[in-house]
Amino acid sequence: MPYIGLDVGTSACKASVVDAEGRILRHARVEYEPVSPQPGYIEIDPELVWRAVREALSAVAAPDVTALSIASFGEACVMLDAADQPLARSIYYSDVRGTDEVADVLAGFDVREARAITGTRANPMFTLCKLLWTKKHCPALFERAQHIMLFGDYLGFLLTGERAIDHSLASRTMLFDIRKRVWSKEMIGAFGLDEGLFSTAVRTGEIIGQLRPSLAADLGLPEGVRVVAGGHDQILAALGGGAVRPGDSVDGMGSSECITLVLRGADWTQQMAEFNFCCEPYVFDDTYVTLAFNASSGTAIRWYRDCFEAERTAAWAREGQSSYAMLDAHCAGEPTDLLFLPHVAGSGTPALDSSVGGAMLGLRIHHDRSAVYRAVLEGICYDMRWNAELLESCGLPLGAMRVVGGGSRSDVLMQIKADVFGREVSTLEAGETGTIGLALLCAQAMGDIGDLAAEAQRLAAIRKTYRPDATRTAIYDRQMAKYRKLYTACKSVMEEECV
Repeated sequence: MPYIGLDVGTSACKASVVDAEGRILRHARVEYEPVSPQPGYIEIDPELVWRAVREALSAVAAPDVTALSIASFGEACVMLDAADQPLARSIYYSDVRGTDEVADVLAGFDVREARAITGTRANPMFTLCKLLWTKKHCPALFERAQHIMLFGDYLGFLLTGERAIDHSLASRTMLFDIRKRVWSKEMIGAFGLDEGLFSTAVRTGEIIGQLRPSLAADLGLPEGVRVVAGGHDQILAALGGGAVRPGDSVDGMGSSECITLVLRGADWTQQMAEFNFCCEPYVFDDTYVTLAFNASSGTAIRWYRDCFEAERTAAWAREGQSSYAMLDAHCAGEPTDLLFLPHVAGSGTPALDSSVGGAMLGLRIHHDRSAVYRAVLEGICYDMRWNAELLESCGLPLGAMRVVGGGSRSDVLMQIKADVFGREVSTLEAGETGTIGLALLCAQAMGDIGDLAAEAQRLAAIRKTYRPDATRTAIYDRQMAKYRKLYTACKSVMEEECV
């Protein structure tokens, strides 16, 4: 029987109808735009996301769907009033608000104990810091909040009327005990919050309810569709990509890029903490993952397109051409001598710093658009190679590189990635592994499959493998030595006070 996987990202939601063999029968994508009311502020309207979700579900609705599940981006929360209406736009993880509140977290709780409980290092990206900022700067608004949800449980509530959040998504709040897999009374109490504000924590893959009958009719779906607890979008992409054993990893390339690596247990070392690598509950009992990510990967490519290629993009659209495919066709063919720091929407690991921004170094008069575009792609790959090197320094080497998501559809980008990393890079037949992972959860919850891990591995078929070119890799090795210094140099410049 078919299932719907609903993948709610930072700039678009995707809904796919997937059958028992992992085939995507129908697919819809609906975009939405975050807003920036002032420099450093990035927000999204929850009701805008809900409208996009309804549109996507209506586009793929079919009478034989039996279950659906939701993956969503983490950290950003929705505050609801007594009538379950959103009180304000949600603050994105890359928003600068919450930066000063890190000091409050460090002062309010023993650092090592907080890390051991939450599997995270205090950082403004997490929900806790955003809530403390709101409590401090918008106290009247905060006092009106009767429920606080992340987007996965918010949308699940709208679909079913049940308030349930899975363990992986709950861990992105910095208020969840990852080992006991319950809300941490110690963390919540230390900051004057109320556990009753948050949804009930449930296992990933647990049935949380049924689609509301009136909503099912509006969407064109049958009555009785089960809604299954999904989770943080990164772990569902990893499941759909076949990452089930310790050492398995999947590199998901969307608006952000994330290497999700399966760990041997909940062992979270001091060295991992120094690089802001987390320890997050995974789909399987007593299994965890860590995340190494760049917050601005696909966003940086889109930024380049919209800022520098608006005229050509419009012309390509009139001709029915994909702007990204045409940019690839006009990309410089050889490595550039440019360095691009791709932090236009903030950095990811290891810095988790939203204050510095992006940078392009080495521009000269002979550089044209084709070189600048390739430099953007190279910068994205440099950033993830740096993360992979840091994982290895923590005793967590990556196995086979499997890349999924929108970026994996670019032959140009995948070859650059193979050349920068100096290793083989493979893409999968299933480009949308997030929705595949969600369908697997539905299939297990409905009793249609038994061994979730075996089924995930079976469906993760390789589409294409890209092999590195030794000459280009040697060039990129030299550039990589410079790239490792780039963030620190830019940060020192941006933080220097002018007199």
